Amino acid sequence: MVKEDYDDAPKPQVLQRDSPVAVYQQVADVLTDQVSRLEPGSRIPTEESLMDRYGISRTTVRKAIETLVAKGLLVRRQGKGTFVMAQRPVRLLNRLAPFMETFTAAGMKTVKGLIEYKWMEKDRTVPAKLVSEDNLVLVIRRSYSSAGWPYAIAEIFIPSHIGRHISLADAEKNSIYQVIQDRTLKPLQRAEITVTMHAPPEHLADALNVRGFPMVPRLERTTLGPDGEVLECTVTYFHPKGFEIRAEVATEASPGADSAGVPAS
Repeated sequence: MVKEDYDDAPKPQVLQRDSPVAVYQQVADVLTDQVSRLEPGSRIPTEESLMDRYGISRTTVRKAIETLVAKGLLVRRQGKGTFVMAQRPVRLLNRLAPFMETFTAAGMKTVKGLIEYKWMEKDRTVPAKLVSEDNLVLVIRRSYSSAGWPYAIAEIFIPSHIGRHISLADAEKNSIYQVIQDRTLKPLQRAEITVTMHAPPEHLADALNVRGFPMVPRLERTTLGPDGEVLECTVTYFHPKGFEIRAEVATEASPGADSAGVPAS
């Protein structure tokens, strides 16, 4: 259930009109304290309610809210209101592991949804590194959300000789890494990763709630087997306010170190 008010919050703080601190910043400071008391996904009061509460103009309210939006504490959803941003998970690029572990490590309840499972002929939307002799690839699209907020959408491209072993039920239940290993017995050796900023694809903009963002983070991962065979290519688009992407590096490779990789989708 979405929470919509500050019933348990302290009474409104009196704003200091003669303070050197701008009124909108005073409101932003008060909201920051109150937002810290709410659960992720909670809806804050409307602009009209805040105007009445503090006796300020709509322009001042909007400027205060935008201050918190810019800090990643609040997020606006068109036609629905302004909500407390859920916790920002950290995606580490240091090992091959299921993507859902990123959310589990952050203590977040996350919903993984299957958007699409289909076969298609290879075209310019398919990463160039993926090779399929019969020109067919299996495409699996997944969404990841928490507290009603979309964090990421992954497009997984799989060559046909591997994809034919992967059923719709597999795609719905398991990580692609687990499926590949269980169904084909092919070990995962390493992954090549590229992170860029990219215009949000039209077919994903609404599902990722990124209309109005000119660019979003895009991570392309190519997973290879021991002989260099491309096992899958995944392109993940992130909401700009939803993730931190980190890498751990050393000055030189140490014996027995894990291959550099990225969590699986």
